[in-house]
Amino acid sequence: MAYAGGGSTADLKHVSLPEAVARALRQRILNNELPAETRLVEANLAAEFRVSRGTVRDAMKMLRAEGLIEIVPRHYSVVTRMSAEDAEDVCYARCVLEEASLVELPPSRRRDLVRDLRLAFDHMVIAAKTDDVNALVESDTKFHEILAGLSGRRRLMDLWHMLNSQMGALMRAEIDRQGISLMEAVERHRTILDAVADGDLDRLRAEVRTHYLGPIPPRHDGEPAVAPAAAWARRPPTG
Repeated sequence: MAYAGGGSTADLKHVSLPEAVARALRQRILNNELPAETRLVEANLAAEFRVSRGTVRDAMKMLRAEGLIEIVPRHYSVVTRMSAEDAEDVCYARCVLEEASLVELPPSRRRDLVRDLRLAFDHMVIAAKTDDVNALVESDTKFHEILAGLSGRRRLMDLWHMLNSQMGALMRAEIDRQGISLMEAVERHRTILDAVADGDLDRLRAEVRTHYLGPIPPRHDGEPAVAPAAAWARRPPTG
């Protein structure tokens, strides 16, 4: 499958040209307007967005770093899906960082925390109802950013933000692989929100771990084993 164009220059404002082109293509990839195996031809994209081929090349590098495409040198790029192994690595890393950030749930801040999480959750619901994976990724990122920020540790947040660029690829890949609805993906966050509302820190840590890694079966030697990738996409809906 090849993609010939059909976009607009409306997105090419207020950010650098490579960022604008990457943003427009990212939205189409995450919303499956450009499904896996679609070829992205540099010359076609340059003509569509009325930018240089160098600008398109820089945009492609951004999308490759996010795990959304593979670049075939001197030929074209191809829309891809994140492998199960890569998805597991991303989930595990985010889980470790978010668990480490959950040091306390101060009663004085809990009301504001619940409000902010619920707002992000509501935005996820809207994104799911409008079938907008790109918007879902943005609101999911905000939801987890609030949790990761509880520690107040800047270095921890820097590490957490380094993984953000791959979350869109992770979500799109797991939605495709597991055949789940966007609303099911949203519902994976409800038990986390409930744990915060109840002020139960131990439960919150457990819910975050289950959200990313799923129920973790014991190994034969009695030590815990890491669950398969992106378990949030395999758990039955909650609610």
